[in-house]
Amino acid sequence: MRPHGKTKLGFFPLPVAEAKRLKNWLTFPERFSALDPCAGDGVAFTHLLHGVTAHRYGIEIDANRAEQARALGIETLQANAMDVRCPPEAVSLLYLNPPYDWESGESNNQRLESVFLEHSYRWIKAGGVLLFAIPQLRLAKCARLLSEHFTDLQVFRLTESACLQYRQIVVLATRRKRHSRVTDAVLLDGVRYLEVLA
Repeated sequence: MRPHGKTKLGFFPLPVAEAKRLKNWLTFPERFSALDPCAGDGVAFTHLLHGVTAHRYGIEIDANRAEQARALGIETLQANAMDVRCPPEAVSLLYLNPPYDWESGESNNQRLESVFLEHSYRWIKAGGVLLFAIPQLRLAKCARLLSEHFTDLQVFRLTESACLQYRQIVVLATRRKRHSRVTDAVLLDGVRYLEVLA
């Protein structure tokens, strides 16, 4: 991560214009629960859910940003999302914009985009929605997990100048039923589709 990013704890929020555009791709039930495990100041999440009746939950590692998110009406836990345990299938919408960095440990360090996805995707109810904002180059690494556990995969290129700099995309996907079996052919088609987009 760049030094500037380290001082912000990897905080590079989704531009408000992009959040408003993404909202247009979603259909919301009358009442539901939504979670942002990397909530930041909560501004993008708030715009994504503007005018919608939802229980809004967030997790944010930085105390000041967690307080900002709370001030916007998001029930925010000030913690490292990787230390949080949430019941499986607890939320209908997971908005995931993880830090774009590597793990820092003794060995086998992985990209945080795939680590956060692996940790949190189980929190989405069957039929619930994932919005996953990542650099396009990281999509291939996440393709197998996305294909195994999600259906109706769509990928959108973000167009604001801050997003173009990092070639950001958003994956929009629906969570499969927990124990549904995916045939090898379906899995391979999904992985190939995502790899072509990457």
